[in-house]
Amino acid sequence: MHQHQGGKWEFIGGKIDANESAKQALMREVNEEIGLSLNTDQLVFMGKVYHDYQDKKVYLYTYEVYLTKKQYHDFLYCQKGLENQALRWLDMDEMIAKVNQFPVANARIMDWIGLPNLLYISHAVDYFGDFDGFVNYYSNQLPKSAYFYCRPCVGTDDAIRLLTLLKSKRPDINFVVSWSVCQAAQDMMKVLGGVMVKLTCDELEYFSANFDKLPTDLPLWVGVHDKKEAMMANQLAKSHRIVAALISPVHKTKTHPKAHALGWQGFESLAKLCDMPSMALGGMTYFDMNCAKNHGAKGIAGIRGLILSHNSQHY
Repeated sequence: MHQHQGGKWEFIGGKIDANESAKQALMREVNEEIGLSLNTDQLVFMGKVYHDYQDKKVYLYTYEVYLTKKQYHDFLYCQKGLENQALRWLDMDEMIAKVNQFPVANARIMDWIGLPNLLYISHAVDYFGDFDGFVNYYSNQLPKSAYFYCRPCVGTDDAIRLLTLLKSKRPDINFVVSWSVCQAAQDMMKVLGGVMVKLTCDELEYFSANFDKLPTDLPLWVGVHDKKEAMMANQLAKSHRIVAALISPVHKTKTHPKAHALGWQGFESLAKLCDMPSMALGGMTYFDMNCAKNHGAKGIAGIRGLILSHNSQHY
């Protein structure tokens, strides 16, 4: 990153010239600004940020760039760019902590940078028999700082109680909850901090047409099953903080056996339409991670296939 725009730090990049793709523009800008030559296969699309600065509107095409070891070591201690601009390398935690030192449009990028490769989704409470079984299982099995979609399939009051119990045992967990739970427990959301919300397809359709009824600073996950929903997600993302799209079902699942499976090609087609990072959902296991990434996914999400013992490998 380099320092620009009134002393704020921003990621390296620039305007897309005529007859130039976003990838080509980024490769050119990186070369011009710091002298680093990249190949297209080093760039992985994350998302497209829309921002209105009042005096102008911008779209930021955002990519993750994977450097070779040689490139990393060659540029690690480089403090000045070719235009004499200050350069600095930050680790992820430090970068997210300095979000206010970046242009406003970069805030969404910070959400995406912090995304994990895995989103764990809960079973229903009935699977464990009672609340204690649910809480004990996930408090013991989820890895440190896991992203966890708590979907216990119980009433709102009971869901809030479960969330409170689990959070007391595992304060490190990053929770995703339903919109109904978020609405019913707004005060608790502030206490818990960092809680994200998953919108159903019906909620996505409603809020994409009534975006003023949804808080703009609420971190959102949205379900995407087809092109129409991808377009609705993109529309909502222009004004709201969408963290990721859950694209499903990639494979047939026990929970939705009659649903039409997208397959990896279908997943990739929808992921290319989405202006935010995509997570693959539906029959996922750890062994699907590389395949998912090869088809444009940030990572994978699932209920049954992702919880392993503490001695197992985590991505």
